[in-house]
Amino acid sequence: MAEATVNFFLQRLVSLLLRETETFAGLEDQMERIKGAIKEIRCFYGDRGNTEDDAAFSTWETELKNILDDLDDDVDELLFRWIINMGLKVESRLAETIHRMSELKNSSTIEGRRGKKKITRNSPMESKKSRQDLIQLPVKERSKMMEVTKSNFMDTEKNYWIAKGRLIRLLVAEGLIQEQAGQILEDVAEKNINELVSQGMLQVDDACRDNGTKVVVSSPYRVFLRDTYITAQPDSDFSIPTKARRILTPDMKKVARSLNNIRPRALFLFGKQELPDENWLNFEGAKFLRVLDLEDAKIKRLPDEVGDLIHLTFLGLKNNDINELPDRFGNLQALQTLDVRRCRDLTELPIQILKLVRLRHLKMHENKNVSGMKLPEGIGRLGSLLTLTGVYAGGGIAGELGKLTQLRRLGVMDVAEENASELYASIMEMQGLLSLSLEAKDTFDKGHLVLQDSFSPSPLLRKVRLEGRLEKIPNWLGSMEFLTKIRLGFSHLSENPTLVLQVLPNLKNLTLWHAYDGRQLGKDFCKAGGFPKLEVLIIASPVLEEWTELEEGALPRLQYLHFHSCSNLRMLPEGLQFVTTLEKLVLLPLLDEHEERLKPDGGVENYKIRHIPKITFIRTSAVASMFDAQFGTFPQPSTPSDR
Repeated sequence: MAEATVNFFLQRLVSLLLRETETFAGLEDQMERIKGAIKEIRCFYGDRGNTEDDAAFSTWETELKNILDDLDDDVDELLFRWIINMGLKVESRLAETIHRMSELKNSSTIEGRRGKKKITRNSPMESKKSRQDLIQLPVKERSKMMEVTKSNFMDTEKNYWIAKGRLIRLLVAEGLIQEQAGQILEDVAEKNINELVSQGMLQVDDACRDNGTKVVVSSPYRVFLRDTYITAQPDSDFSIPTKARRILTPDMKKVARSLNNIRPRALFLFGKQELPDENWLNFEGAKFLRVLDLEDAKIKRLPDEVGDLIHLTFLGLKNNDINELPDRFGNLQALQTLDVRRCRDLTELPIQILKLVRLRHLKMHENKNVSGMKLPEGIGRLGSLLTLTGVYAGGGIAGELGKLTQLRRLGVMDVAEENASELYASIMEMQGLLSLSLEAKDTFDKGHLVLQDSFSPSPLLRKVRLEGRLEKIPNWLGSMEFLTKIRLGFSHLSENPTLVLQVLPNLKNLTLWHAYDGRQLGKDFCKAGGFPKLEVLIIASPVLEEWTELEEGALPRLQYLHFHSCSNLRMLPEGLQFVTTLEKLVLLPLLDEHEERLKPDGGVENYKIRHIPKITFIRTSAVASMFDAQFGTFPQPSTPSDR
């Protein structure tokens, strides 16, 4: 399994030699010898193919991986010492490691294996795989599997689902994606993940289809995870191996003392942590960290030592209680991903953010007031940014966004009349934009989303999210042929938006969240052949009472139908029985009397849904009981006499 490590390390070394010329001055010969040895080993892998008896070769691979780990340590130590002006003191270690690699490269083990190897053909995957089966996987699939499992963090005995986007960012941040000419690394990572899904090595969580794509390593392959990460349980006697590269723990305070002799590249804290404000990250090996993921840890303050993590490429702070970033935050000049969504009291980012010139993904969202994060003037100089979400539109930032022409994903909050013109002019400069989210100020209080007639975003858009009251559907929305996902939130339209949306050829996911104020949906909601690729449809409307009819041939690929907060819905459409692709129906809540009509024993509407494998619902009376117990009187559904 060390083959992927060979490729990744060689890629990283070449990249560093190009970028850090001063750091490696005087060491060029040694670095070229390392590159040459690694390339020879890589060629050996390419010639080898799949081998049935891998016992001897496995020992050789283990030694190779240990050598590469030591090289990785030496290079990181070199960079660290150069940056803090401590001088170069690792030349002898490099020379020793080069000697070990030369001996390994010329070992009789390799020569013997070259003579004895037996090539086998790829065969279809079977449902159950052992560790030996993993070795038999095609080289390409083994490499991709190593990429994913090195960054994914799951208990081998449980399903731990990870958001696909988060996994992509982790893979890129750890340097686990091999560069391909003309392609962005994130696209290569996504392609690899999709291939692993198609091979059955990764599973997609169908239960969360209304909340983004999540994946997990399929259970037959989880044995491989044991070689790629360590889960440190505070109540066990387990000691962390000194070669551990990725560490997960539910209690950092209790395992911190075990980390003094470790040089981890990734540290994941999961669950709420009881940590002191200072020193919990103050262990010698912390300086080697590339990934620090504290999502949901509920910490109140980041220690100042974070500013010393010069190798850090991924900093995940989502859903914590911090209100500021450390003073030395600007030292993190290798940082590629910063996630500060839902940090309770963090309302703006410091000017040091402008020093992070390699930043690719900046994900923000102020939690306390459901508002955008304020950015300092000069944000337009971050020319590597691909993702910028949760940004406050005011304060002159709207105009500066036009300098970020390379953006692929943009999310802007607090859009208002006073910043709309500058904002939309900036967005129209982003011709490679793939995802756009626009949210009005005071969305939940029926804030108006200003959309100018002259505004027309990139035709390459795949995802659009519009939050706020709209007077009409924007003209450009119906002409976006690459759109796969749309959310209209709190639009309160008087005209049915699906008259425009159902002709979109590639739309797969549609959410209408308080988007249409009509009490009735008819067959014009979706005509025969309408929404040709739609798989997920979510409707939230407290005023919707009935959906009368659905033409046969409509929604030909629909798999997931969710009615949320449709507390007055009394009728499902005639014709729903013809949507034979439906796999799941969700009704939250479901009127008690409507439940009677949908029951399998004598329910007059049951024929509409009996073909659906999974139906989830909560009766209105049950919701009311839960609400009353916690908050008081539950608002009752309206009746005809109330209107």
